[in-house]
Amino acid sequence: AVVSTQSGHYGRGSLNHNVARQPSSLHSNMRFKAKLFDVSSITQLYNVTSMIAKFCKTCCLKLTEDKIFFVLNDRLVSGGTTIWCEVNQSSFFDEFRIEGKDDTGAILMSICPDNLAKSLCNTNNATSVKIKLAKKQSACLSVEIALPSSGGAIQRLVTHDVPIHLIPLTHWPEYEEPAMPQFDVSFYLPPLKRLKTVIERIKNLSNHVTVHGTWAGEMTLSVKTELVSTKTYFTELDVPQLDSEVDTSRSSAEVTVDIKKLLLFVQGQGLGACKAICNIVHNKALQLFLLQDDVQLQYYLPSIDSS
Repeated sequence: AVVSTQSGHYGRGSLNHNVARQPSSLHSNMRFKAKLFDVSSITQLYNVTSMIAKFCKTCCLKLTEDKIFFVLNDRLVSGGTTIWCEVNQSSFFDEFRIEGKDDTGAILMSICPDNLAKSLCNTNNATSVKIKLAKKQSACLSVEIALPSSGGAIQRLVTHDVPIHLIPLTHWPEYEEPAMPQFDVSFYLPPLKRLKTVIERIKNLSNHVTVHGTWAGEMTLSVKTELVSTKTYFTELDVPQLDSEVDTSRSSAEVTVDIKKLLLFVQGQGLGACKAICNIVHNKALQLFLLQDDVQLQYYLPSIDSS
């Protein structure tokens, strides 16, 4: 049996609205098809897309021969957050074919990551997942899931068509990897599960939290209002090995950021075992990195004074 469902309509998000109005016609030489057979890879792809969906309603999905990228760049428009998530395609996909419309062979599209996550959420028993670029009523990513039937003899195919809008070449420079800011302090975060517990306890006290860190591997989370003041201390945190060119003249740095947006990052523990690095640009921004074997996420969170 073949069941075809439409997993959602394209909604307004954080992408440049001029991009969203562009026609989504597929060029005849533009193709993308990928297959996954391993259940753990299918689950991890779902974990990645559902994590990105927590950050934004709409983002850029960038496909290349070697990697898949999820990109949000609100800094261009409103000085907001930036997300750069890269996935090694060879670690996830058993088959991966792509033909782009320029020399790089890349394809860039705007997509609702929640729609993509929903199309992958019921894949626990899937024998395979096929994702391809298609044009039906409009351009879409067609996600075809092969499921065993109750009898086991006949395979059921469930298809979700996720709407996308192709991003014109003229806008591609907006979705390049963000430049590394000159940070003042860097250290590894404590275990994200532990950090998540702390932030969830204090998030109802204030909309903002001040993150203070030192090169000695110390971090303090502070919340201060007219009614309450609280501080949580973390010590003996590891410090990354850095190039000798990095300026370490400032012994400590701090920045005040949106506490709910910080909580979104620490919820990335759903990816499994991973490390996280925190760079503080004094009074300007947090730059956070989530590092896993096959997935890397950069998250730029500006100070509440500069956002």
